[in-house]
Amino acid sequence: MTRRGGRSVVVVLAVLALVAGCSDGGRGSAGADDPTITVVSQNLLHGTACTQDSSRCDLPARVQLFVTQLGDAGCPDLVSVQESNQQTVDELRSALGEGCTADYEIVWDDDPTLDRETVLTTQPVLGSRRIALAGPLRTAYWVRVSSDVGIVDYVSSHLASSSDDRPCDEATCPPPCEVTDSLNTCQGHQLVEFAREVADPDAVVVIGGDLNAMPDEPTIAAVAEGGFVDSHLAVGLAECDPETGDQCTSGRIDDAMTDLEDPNSRQTERIDYLFVGGTRDCTPVDPTGLFNDEPDDGELAFPSDHTGVRATLGCPTTTDQVDTATTATVADVTTTTAGPAAAVDAETEAAITQAFTNVFDGTVTDVEVKLASIESAEELRPFFLESYEATQAIASRIRLQIDAIEAVDATTADVTYSLLLDGAAVLDHLPGHAVKVDDEWLVSLRTYCDVSTQGADEIPEPCR
Repeated sequence: MTRRGGRSVVVVLAVLALVAGCSDGGRGSAGADDPTITVVSQNLLHGTACTQDSSRCDLPARVQLFVTQLGDAGCPDLVSVQESNQQTVDELRSALGEGCTADYEIVWDDDPTLDRETVLTTQPVLGSRRIALAGPLRTAYWVRVSSDVGIVDYVSSHLASSSDDRPCDEATCPPPCEVTDSLNTCQGHQLVEFAREVADPDAVVVIGGDLNAMPDEPTIAAVAEGGFVDSHLAVGLAECDPETGDQCTSGRIDDAMTDLEDPNSRQTERIDYLFVGGTRDCTPVDPTGLFNDEPDDGELAFPSDHTGVRATLGCPTTTDQVDTATTATVADVTTTTAGPAAAVDAETEAAITQAFTNVFDGTVTDVEVKLASIESAEELRPFFLESYEATQAIASRIRLQIDAIEAVDATTADVTYSLLLDGAAVLDHLPGHAVKVDDEWLVSLRTYCDVSTQGADEIPEPCR
């Protein structure tokens, strides 16, 4: 979905300095015989905000158009898709198979949430992993492949937008984030840290996706200061011109087919990126820049409210680097558990479930019932009433799913829960807590605040 409207930001020029210092000569300067890897990033619009009778703004046709565009482009080696989910993956599986698109493998971890990252690749897959980013909503997905340039580590993400960006606090934004960050900027720092953690020392490393930040905003500076080069600028392309839409990636409406069917609809901002890092001396070369900015001549002009981006990287490569890529392995990620969880009795389980239902489920509309189920509710009353009024239309479509309840002690329980919008998980397996106050189980203040402050410009005092 399109990012928030304008907000005051710190204008950071470090990104331009880093690009100038690391571009190795700009467009077309790689050796003529150097092997290449081509990477694409596309927010494909899950379409949940579209009318229910529109099949998510005709997702099947939009996926088919995108797959056709991949085929027309010769099937780029690595393609990340944001705003993906199981329905998107199912549509991709149905659409792939004509020409070179038959060579694509879909890398997908069966995540049940509505807005996730999926990767398509024509290269052998060596490993993948998803991590949760700061806040309850966003993730990053890493995929490693073997290629003619050796190992490629690709980290894709869709960072916080106006729906969930908010000021940080120590609990929500641990290091490498700063308490003064926004959630979006914190997630940018986490992308860099994750890429450093998973990348092979001799890999080509790419960070890409819908980062929901303009080029002069702190999030992009955080990625650049981490040693990553904006491929768009590295080949000498101009910045987005909102008046003409040239070099812009976002701005079409995302809740109807109007702009998707209009070949004259234009974008107004650049918030989608492919950053190149690692120790390899790779150079972005043509074709690098926008991927599918020209409208199709059919009834559907564009597959998404976002324009895709691509980068072709020319990389001097040794025989050893190629050989390593064919034999590289990825260490298993192990999880240590502390033994069986403490079960709760049926009466406690029912009481906690009811409290969470009262607070989060759209079938409960009485605000006093909702407030009565939150710890320290009177401190929250003004904020709660304002928030509920502003979100009531969509809140009525939310349903609660309790995934697990585990006793901590006589007055505290850990609760894992999901929030479903029209049956699809928008917040999946969130960690929460219930507390017992005067013999009544309530949703903890922190649990309520973690969800309710998403998208807030200022965090209310009780939630700090």
